[in-house]
Amino acid sequence: MKLSEIDVKKIDNELIKKLFFNVKKEEYNHADYLIIYGCHLKPLLDERLKHALDIINKCDVKKIVLTGGVGVHGDFNESEYMYNYLIENGIDKDSILIENKSTTTEENNINILNMLNMNGITEKTNVVLVTQELHMIRLMIHWKKILNNPNIIFYYDYMYESIISYDNVIKNEEFLKIVYGQVQKIVEYVNNGTYVDMEIE
Repeated sequence: MKLSEIDVKKIDNELIKKLFFNVKKEEYNHADYLIIYGCHLKPLLDERLKHALDIINKCDVKKIVLTGGVGVHGDFNESEYMYNYLIENGIDKDSILIENKSTTTEENNINILNMLNMNGITEKTNVVLVTQELHMIRLMIHWKKILNNPNIIFYYDYMYESIISYDNVIKNEEFLKIVYGQVQKIVEYVNNGTYVDMEIE
């Protein structure tokens, strides 16, 4: 089934698992860019930051990109919060790049694309994306839409244990409402051309 074929009135646990919790992790030993995505919920953002530190401590990371301003539902600057967290944990400030204007996932990606001139990169470049697994599908299908550069190799990295893991989401009515909204947004964005359409297995 393709994303565009999803019936948003018939969302069940099987679809949720296939769509949001089916992201394959691949091994890598270095990251030219480690991109940490912002979030207006600090507990989720702290999960991302902790996981990013684990990555930084175990492999060669050249540059860290922090992305996110003050989102529609937020009350703090996400990239500034992340910057302070990393500095307090011993990360060299010269290795950090900040994109603090975006307020949505899509703006995150477009601003990163422009800031790093990713379509102009001419050498093989490893880019590691850090967020929760639930968030990954939106990153994947938006990057497929906006990036046209075979030199960029994406690695999707996330924490297995999360506040919004599959097991937690399907047991929590509030989380389920958020997920239903995400499904509707994905289908809408596929249909209006913001995201690419793709098969879900």
